[in-house]
Amino acid sequence: MRFKTDITNITTFTKLISCLSSISKVAWLKLDEEQIHFTLMQEPTVQVFATLSKETLFSTYRIASASSNTINLEVPLPILLRALRSCASSPTATLRLTKRAADNVPILCITVSTTPSSSTLVTQEVPVRVLAPATVAGLCEPEVPPPQVSVVLPGLAAVRGVVERMNRLGVKRVRLEARRTQGGGREFRMGVVGEEVTVESVWRGLGTGLAVGEEDMEEVGEEGEEGVDGGWAGVTVNGREWARVLRCVGLARSVVAFFVNDFALVVYVYLTDNESDAVITYYMSSLSD
Repeated sequence: MRFKTDITNITTFTKLISCLSSISKVAWLKLDEEQIHFTLMQEPTVQVFATLSKETLFSTYRIASASSNTINLEVPLPILLRALRSCASSPTATLRLTKRAADNVPILCITVSTTPSSSTLVTQEVPVRVLAPATVAGLCEPEVPPPQVSVVLPGLAAVRGVVERMNRLGVKRVRLEARRTQGGGREFRMGVVGEEVTVESVWRGLGTGLAVGEEDMEEVGEEGEEGVDGGWAGVTVNGREWARVLRCVGLARSVVAFFVNDFALVVYVYLTDNESDAVITYYMSSLSD
C-alpha cells in the first residue's frame, strides 16, 4: 500500500486534530481516493466523525492499496498533533505512509523544509497501526430516530463561556433544548438544575440550518405537539463533555444541532462555506435521570 500527499492547509489540519484530541486519544483514520475520514474510538456517550474532501487539506494526493485504494489506520492523536504543530511555520510539508527503518513499524511521516530556499529537511514520525477492513467493518455512524427540531447554534464562544460557568457551579448535567417559533425561527435553551442552584440561558431568533426543501427532515414535534413539552425538544448531557464539543469554535463556519427528544443530540460542525467539503459530526446520547 502507498500513500503520499502534500499538506496545503496545515493550520486547518492542526486545528482539526487539536479539536479531536480533546475528546479522544486514538482515532480511526480512513483514507480513500476522494475523502479523509476520522472516527473517534472508545467513546461511550459521545461519538465523533469527521469527513473532509482531500482538497480541503491536501494536494498531489496519491493513494494505492489492494482494498480498493482504501487505507485504514489507527492513529494516536496527541502525537499527530505535536508533529503538525512542529511544522506550523513551514512553507511546505509532505505526509506519507511508510515504515520505520529501525523496526519496520508503520508510520505517518511528515517532512518539512525549514525555509522556502533551504534544502534542510525536518522529519516527524507518527507510529500507526494498519487496520484490516474486517476490523473496522462495524464502525459506522449510529442510526437515530427523526429529529423533532433543528437549530443553528449561536456563537460558540458565548455558549462555551456559559457552559463553563455552569460547570464551575458543580452541576454535572446540562439540559439542552430547542423549539420552533411561530415565525419559523428557532430558540435554543441551555440550563442546569441542582439542589441549590438553577441557571438558564435562552437564545432567540436563530435559523433552522435546513436548506429550502429540507423541512421534511423534521417529521415530528410541531410546537405544542403532545410528547414535546411546549414545543421544546431536548437532551441531558454531561457538562464537561459538552464543553469539549464546543472547543471546535475556532474551526466552525456554522454549527447545526438536531434534537431527538430525550434520545440524542446530533451536531454538525461545518468547517468551510461549502458544507460538503469538511464536517465534524457529534452524536451525544441523552443521559437518563
